[in-house]
Amino acid sequence: MRHSSTRSLLTLAAIITALIAVDAPVRSQPPTTQKSPLQQSVDPKVTPTRNPVEVKISRPQTNELPLNNKKASFVRMFEDIAIAPNFTPKVIELRGISGGEVATQKKSGRKSTETGECIGFIDKEPDHKITLTKPFRYLKLQVKSSGDTILLVRGPGGSWCNDDTSDRNPEISGDWLEGTYEVWVGSYEENASFPYLLQVTEVP
Repeated sequence: MRHSSTRSLLTLAAIITALIAVDAPVRSQPPTTQKSPLQQSVDPKVTPTRNPVEVKISRPQTNELPLNNKKASFVRMFEDIAIAPNFTPKVIELRGISGGEVATQKKSGRKSTETGECIGFIDKEPDHKITLTKPFRYLKLQVKSSGDTILLVRGPGGSWCNDDTSDRNPEISGDWLEGTYEVWVGSYEENASFPYLLQVTEVP
C-alpha cells in the first residue's frame, strides 16, 4: 500500500511539473495591447473594408450666402405685428397660405356675424396676431388671393367673419378696440390652399 501511494504521488508531481513548464512561457510574455485601425500596418495587396458612415441631412440656414454672389430674397410668412394709429407704411402686407381642416364656426362660435357669414375652413392656430396698442377709429383688413378665401378675426369685443366682399376675397373694416386680435385666412373649400396677401391699412 505504501509503495503504490508513493508511485501515485510521483506521477502526480510529474504531471504538475509538465503543466507549469507549458504555462510558463505564456505567462512570461508581456500583455499585448490591441492597436487602433490607424496604428495597424496595412498590407498593400489587401483592400481595406470601410465601415458605413452615417449621413445627417440638415436644412441650410437663411443666413448662408447665395451662389454666384446673387442677392437672395426670403419671403416671411405668418408674421405678427403691433401697430398704433398713423402707422407707416400706409399699407402693411402680411403673407401666408390659406385653408385648413377646421370649420370656421368652431373658432368663431357663431354661424354669422355683423360683417358676414362664418363659412369655410381654417387652421387650428391663427395665421397672424395683430396687436393694436391704441384704439383705431378706422382700420381695414383685406385679403388678396387668386383663390376663394375667407377671413375670421377674433379679439376684444367678439368675432367677425367675412367672405366675397372684393371678388372672391374677404375684407373687414371699421373701428377697433385696443388689444390683440387673432386672424385666420381660410379657404371656402376644405383643405384647399392658396397663397395670400393680407393688407392692413387705415386708408378706406
